Amino acid sequence: MISKKILALAALSLVSGSTLASAQGARPLSLANAPAAQRAGAELRGESDFLRRSGWILGILALGILVFVVIEANKDHPLPDSP
Repeated sequence: MISKKILALAALSLVSGSTLASAQGARPLSLANAPAAQRAGAELRGESDFLRRSGWILGILALGILVFVVIEANKDHPLPDSP
């Protein structure tokens, strides 16, 4: 009984939704009716400082990883005894 009510409600919503969507007309697109938006220019004064700082950080990180790999490669790892 409840499922019939739910199905009827779903059918009603599908029918009303499709008729409402078709009743709305699409407006033609044109630049004359578009709202005017002005773009603000971005300041580029601090850009080189950021790139310089990030370059140092990436360089130090790469050097640290390289040192870690060399240290780990030179450690004496004993081989496990086979049974």
